[in-house]
Amino acid sequence: MKKAMALIALALFVITALMTIYSFVFPFEAGHWLQGLWFGMIVVLCPVGLVLGVMSTGNPQPKFSTAAIIGHIVLAVFLVLYMTLGYLVFGV
Repeated sequence: MKKAMALIALALFVITALMTIYSFVFPFEAGHWLQGLWFGMIVVLCPVGLVLGVMSTGNPQPKFSTAAIIGHIVLAVFLVLYMTLGYLVFGV
């Protein structure tokens, strides 16, 4: 059960990271329904993945849960830095 939670947390991180990268490399047109999906995915899925990763720390292979925890923390920090630095420095 704990291994499944770790794999789900890792899958949530991978899906969110790939959508974030895709939206920056190939930006959507204004008004497209996928335009802010990466933002919503980070806000909604990072806490869920982080909780799943923390709950699965006792599994036999801790590298999955460790990668999921670190990945979700990096995505959350990226979102905060993107919003603050983008507003303060770049005027986005």
